Amino acid sequence: MKKQSQHRTWVEIDTDALRENTETMKKLLSGKLLMSVVKSNAYGHGMTLSARAVLRGGADMLTVDDIDEALELRREDIKAPILVLGHIIPVRFREAVMKNISITISSIDSLEELMRQKFSRKPRIHIKFETGLHRQGISDTDMNRLLSALTSRKWNAVVEGVYTHFASMESPSEIEYSKEQARRFEAYIKMIYERGFEPLRHMSASSGILFSPEFHYDVARAGIVTYGLWPSPEIRNHARGVVLRPALSWKTIVSEVKSVKRGERVGYDLTYKLTKNSRIAVIPVGYWHGLPRALSNTGSVLVHGRHAPIIGRVSMDMTIIDVTDIKSVVAGDTVTLIGTDGKSSVSAEDMAGKADTINYEIVTRINPLIERIEI
Repeated sequence: MKKQSQHRTWVEIDTDALRENTETMKKLLSGKLLMSVVKSNAYGHGMTLSARAVLRGGADMLTVDDIDEALELRREDIKAPILVLGHIIPVRFREAVMKNISITISSIDSLEELMRQKFSRKPRIHIKFETGLHRQGISDTDMNRLLSALTSRKWNAVVEGVYTHFASMESPSEIEYSKEQARRFEAYIKMIYERGFEPLRHMSASSGILFSPEFHYDVARAGIVTYGLWPSPEIRNHARGVVLRPALSWKTIVSEVKSVKRGERVGYDLTYKLTKNSRIAVIPVGYWHGLPRALSNTGSVLVHGRHAPIIGRVSMDMTIIDVTDIKSVVAGDTVTLIGTDGKSSVSAEDMAGKADTINYEIVTRINPLIERIEI
C-alpha cells in the first residue's frame, strides 16, 4: 500500500536553486552589491526559507514590500540589512528604526513626517526618485523641498541609498526610454552628492542585471531571477549564456476518480461536454489556492508524467481533469501543477501563457497558507 501524503496540496522549494541563482547574479554584478528581493512571500516561494537561501548565496541585503515582512524576518533572527521598498505608515517608522530596518522615502509627506518624529537612533533611509514609471518617487517639483530638508538643522536621518525603478527594462525595444530614466536619475544623484551625501545608488532589477551592466551602479535588486524565472522572453533570449534554475514546484493529489458517459457536461455552467466515455479525476485545488480560473478548459496538469487537461470551470476549491488516456490513476496519486514529472513539465511561464498573465502573478498568487517544503 502506497504511503499517503498528509497534505492535499503543497509547494516544494529547492533552496539549492535559490542559492545558485543568487550566486549567478553576484557573478554578473562583478563586485557590486546584491539586494535579494524577498517581498510578497518571496514571490510565492516562502519568505523566511528563501531569505536564508539567498544569504547563503551571497546576497548583501534583503528587500521586502512592507514593515510586517521586515519584522517577520527579524523575528526569525535574520540579521542582514533589510530595506522596505513600499510605503510605511508613519506611525510605524519607530518600529523600523528600533529593528534597524531601512525605510524608503518616496514622497515629501513621508519625509516631513519622519523629520517631525524623534528616535533613539538615526533612521536609515533610501530616497526613491520618480524618473518615468509615474508610481512611487520624489519628482522635479519636490526637489527643492527635499534639498532644503537634507541641509536643515533638523535633519535626523542617514541617507543610506538613493534609487529608482525602470518602467520597461523587460522590453529591450524600449532601451532609449530606460536610458532617459537613467539620465534623470543621475541628475538627481548629482544634486544629492553636491550636498555632501554619498549614498548607495541602485536602479537595476532583474532585467537590468541581465541586460544593461552600465546601470548596475553600486547595488542591484534581484527579484524574479532569484527564483529561476525570467522577466520576459526577450530578456531570456538576450541572456542565452545565463543558467537559471526554477526553485518552485507545486503539487496536489487526486481526490476522486470516476467514469462519466459520452455527452455528459461537467463543472459549473456546464462549459465542457465529453465527446467519449471518459475517466475524470478531481483535484482538491481551485482558484482560492491560486490556480487561475482562466485555465478552465485550457490548462493542463501532470499525472504519471503525462499531461491531463483541465476540463470545465476551475472552481474555488476543486478542479476536474481528464485522465481517460492515462493508465491506472487512483485516488492519492500525485498531481504536478507546476514542475516536472518524468520527461514532462508545466512551467510557471506555461501556466501564465494559458491564463493570459505573467509568471510573476502565477507564483505570487499561490496561497501563502499552503505549506512550503524545503527540498
